[in-house]
Amino acid sequence: MVDAVNNNRDAVYTGIGAGAGLLAGGAYGGYFSKPLLKGDAPSDAFVRTYYDNDVKDQIAKAGADAKKKFATLIGEANEAQALKDKITAENAGKFGIEFEDDKFEDAKKAFFGEETDAAKLKEKMEKAYVDKAASKASQSKNGKELTKLKNAFEKLGENPDENAVKDFVKKHADILGEKADGTSTITTKDALQSKVDDVIAPLAKAKGKILEHFDTNDGMKKLAEGASDDAKTVYNAVKKAAKETRLWAGAKWAVATGAVLGLASYIGSKMTAPKAPEEAPKENA
Repeated sequence: MVDAVNNNRDAVYTGIGAGAGLLAGGAYGGYFSKPLLKGDAPSDAFVRTYYDNDVKDQIAKAGADAKKKFATLIGEANEAQALKDKITAENAGKFGIEFEDDKFEDAKKAFFGEETDAAKLKEKMEKAYVDKAASKASQSKNGKELTKLKNAFEKLGENPDENAVKDFVKKHADILGEKADGTSTITTKDALQSKVDDVIAPLAKAKGKILEHFDTNDGMKKLAEGASDDAKTVYNAVKKAAKETRLWAGAKWAVATGAVLGLASYIGSKMTAPKAPEEAPKENA
């Protein structure tokens, strides 16, 4: 009887080990089977990572450039009133100040509030100027959203009817920049194709940048001698995205195998835990 129990327990352990091994091996294999590729093209994850990094870089660059322009605009002005005078109706928009007709002075006063300290005024002006300059880049959709739209459109089929197209537009109205109330003029597959292509164009551009420096058969290409600074920047960005994509795949592998091995350990500990001794039945007094 004891042998039967042990045999059953060993069988369970074997099953747990096999399951953990299969998942660990599968995830491990997936990690090292070129996470940078999808068939003979850069994978969605690779393209998405490069694109998202590029957006971050553009935001940072816009902010750095704006700081330089702000310093030039302010010049030697250091007194509170001199600083305030640097904002005019012509450049107010660069500080995010909007006004109607002849309401500029009111909008300007609202912008500055009660602040009179020159250093704090300058800090506020610079922040507003930099934020406004970086806002355009920060409005870019992230790679996950663009990839989701691309994949959803591919699943729409070859010949969707007008209702299917309208439903698609309603569901993805925000990223398409269309109205979700059914009044969009997009009613055909061709019109939707054109719109989607326009929205996901940044992904196509990112893929093109990757292929400039990444060979789907051999990995990173050798940077040409005498390459321009722009080419070096793109090359390093592709290399960085490749590394981050591999790390991302590795993290997924670690989570997947960790979960299974943790479960196996938990079940094993439960099965090997010593049982509490049974109490002897009490005799009636």
